Amino acid sequence: MLKVINLTKSYDSRQVLRGITFDAQAGQTVVIMGPSGCGKSTTIRCLNRLTEPDGGKILLNGISVLELNTEQLLKLREKIAFVFQNFNLIEHLTVEENVMLPLIKSDLVRQEIVTRAQQVLEQVQLAERKNDYPANLSGGQKQRVGIARALIIEPNLLLLDEPTASLDPILVKEVLDVIEDLTKTQDQRIVIIVTHQVAFALKVADLILLLDQGQIVEQGHPEEIFSQPQSQLGQKYKQLLDYYRS
Repeated sequence: MLKVINLTKSYDSRQVLRGITFDAQAGQTVVIMGPSGCGKSTTIRCLNRLTEPDGGKILLNGISVLELNTEQLLKLREKIAFVFQNFNLIEHLTVEENVMLPLIKSDLVRQEIVTRAQQVLEQVQLAERKNDYPANLSGGQKQRVGIARALIIEPNLLLLDEPTASLDPILVKEVLDVIEDLTKTQDQRIVIIVTHQVAFALKVADLILLLDQGQIVEQGHPEEIFSQPQSQLGQKYKQLLDYYRS
């Protein structure tokens, strides 16, 4: 279980997060949405302390994340995976080698790492490209490699920060399809996704958080938010979804 309580963050005099509070249960998919600059990426980066919040609490399976020292935090991150916007692949490594990278210094024998890499590449439909280099992949394929690299550690918490933001529109669907499949097959993993894709959020989210100016202005099941929004921002998203459906 993940509990986030009154999370705050400022950069100089600009307050980016103004008391973010929400819970996520094992097996749930949480989608964070809102206009650019509202604090979505800052929120998700605080969860594994890529960004250090100024105040609040983050409890993951009873562990107070913000109270961990460096060694304890590194240990916790062994089960927290992060998928970035910009792929962050190593160009001189093959697809398989990029995926295996998080486990290279683990206690697993190499054959077990290779087996896991094959399994996660099959999940993202790239098993046949394992010997290719990133330069030979499309943007969508690169992001799917990034997702496979996150999955290989078998994370308890999977964080995806606008995973389609760097893709051409025609490539967005292939990545969203892979993520949707992951959310359907997960069991005890918590998945948190920052996205602008409204229709996608409606399909995969168990809980949606709508952020505006550093605050959660609405949270709930997508059917509730998009059918009967209580906030001005929620009403805008409903109008957008109605437009797509018409």
